[in-house]
Amino acid sequence: MQIIPAILPKDFDEIIDKLNVLEYLVPRVQIDLCDGEFGLLKTWLPEGGEELPADYEYEFDIMVNDWRPYVMRAVDMGASRVVAHVDNFSEADATELIEMLEHTGTALGVCVSNNVPIDVHSNFVKFFQERYDNVFIQVMGIRDIGAQGQPFDESVLSRIETLHEECDGVEIQVDGSMNNKTAELVHEVGAVAVIAGSYVFGSSDIAGAIEEIETI
Repeated sequence: MQIIPAILPKDFDEIIDKLNVLEYLVPRVQIDLCDGEFGLLKTWLPEGGEELPADYEYEFDIMVNDWRPYVMRAVDMGASRVVAHVDNFSEADATELIEMLEHTGTALGVCVSNNVPIDVHSNFVKFFQERYDNVFIQVMGIRDIGAQGQPFDESVLSRIETLHEECDGVEIQVDGSMNNKTAELVHEVGAVAVIAGSYVFGSSDIAGAIEEIETI
């Protein structure tokens, strides 16, 4: 199973420090951008012009109310994947996001939260699938978006099963409260990757923690 370490940076230097700690043990990392409103924590937010090391694949999880500038700043920084939180999206918002990304080659992730009926999210996934070539799903394993250290929300298991039925063939990853035990649970119902922050960077043996999930 794939593990994608999550970085919730207080500043840009923290991103570089954590990439150095990882020592290329994984090909991809997720960088969370939170405004303190949509995403509970407030993280560093790019202003434009920042440069990331070229040897990782970057996925940006954009948890901000004013998402438009940060989508493009993430792309400018080399994002190969962007996760959009569509809880408050209109169809016009979704169309605008597609238009922003359609010539960039960036994969588009649709985040499935706990606070909106699952059919709202599955309909958005289908909307994107019909109009965009590279779509995936990120399901939240916790109740509150944008905060590490929360307990695992077992309702994610049924959401994954429903999404597999409703959105056949779409890759599903899980973000929040992921460790070697919860990763196994979501893998059993069809998730192919997990996003893990505290589990990775809080471990005294980062290589071992990563390997334990990769062998699930």
